Amino acid sequence: MAKHLKIDDLTKGNIWTITETELNQMLIEGKKHEGWAERETHYMNIIRPVFDIVYLDRKDEVQVHRLENEHYDIFSTPNEGEFNAIAIRKHKINKITDLTLENIAHLLPEEVLALIERNLGTGWKGLPLAIQDIIESAFFVDCAELPEYAMHRAGGLIDRRKEDGYSVLEIPRGNWIEGIFLKPKPKVEKVRYSSQTDYGTSKDDEDVDELEELDEDNAEDDDTNVDESLDDEEDDEIMEDEDNPNLEDIDAIDMMDDDSDE
Repeated sequence: MAKHLKIDDLTKGNIWTITETELNQMLIEGKKHEGWAERETHYMNIIRPVFDIVYLDRKDEVQVHRLENEHYDIFSTPNEGEFNAIAIRKHKINKITDLTLENIAHLLPEEVLALIERNLGTGWKGLPLAIQDIIESAFFVDCAELPEYAMHRAGGLIDRRKEDGYSVLEIPRGNWIEGIFLKPKPKVEKVRYSSQTDYGTSKDDEDVDELEELDEDNAEDDDTNVDESLDDEEDDEIMEDEDNPNLEDIDAIDMMDDDSDE
């Protein structure tokens, strides 16, 4: 559990960093505090977009078996009335449309590239602009189409991008290849409002939520400005590769044409 988070520390961003087991322990500890009833709705508004939660009777073998087949983790719980167990399942990011501004920062470049690859071969330019914006909020992105031999030649685009720390996805386009390159942007730590007490705070929930959203908005603005000069430089280089590939990576084409004329 990152930095020993308590349930009162959860935000729409860091909720993605915890596991089912950690969430169960948070819920057990949280319900021991007097302020639980007043804060429960606030917590669930953060938890339920990321986790499915089902309370059940562990003696109900049919339901237990069904939930286990649906990849829930089942835990015994303190007295919950007629229920004595809780089933928790973290949402999987299986499709490109599952990406959000909250979960994108917790994925590896290879995981995002795998989602793009499975998206019906649309490549980068075929993604909805909203999805591109989400990915670019957490990653530097380059994209170029070149002949296969030019893309793979020693010292070519793929070699240069890998040296710069990018992960690469290659999508065949006939005799050409679309190369999509991702590199994580530097993390910007978000400062979260904290009250004097974990529970029973005198601030209204709406005020706390507003401060958290303001922190997240400011952090997103910071992300777009981090290493801006590098981003612009990379964009200019890729535009050159796409619009006029015969300047560098297609040198071999001209040489082949000269040989055939002779």
